[in-house]
Amino acid sequence: MDEARRMLKVYRAIDNDHRLNILAVLSNEPGISFNDLAKRIGINRGLLAYHLGVLKRVRLVRCEYERRSKKFTRYWLTEEGMEIVRKFKLNENDEATSIKV
Repeated sequence: MDEARRMLKVYRAIDNDHRLNILAVLSNEPGISFNDLAKRIGINRGLLAYHLGVLKRVRLVRCEYERRSKKFTRYWLTEEGMEIVRKFKLNENDEATSIKV
């Protein structure tokens, strides 16, 4: 029963075009920075932060903070995130995975 509830949370989290686009981009560009991801997806940073938070809560995305000349965050899919991308074939080709919103 717990696994069923968990999967329902995951499916609710990916039931959004922006979040599907995020998963597709992360599958093709692992380790992309937050600002580059915002530009690539074409949404403002506040909205991106919200959607990444949803995906992190259900453990589809992970992030690492790096400090070089300035602080920035990079994002990757988790194993479960990669499984979802494979299951829904989100990374077959960049043009096909860009969901129009």
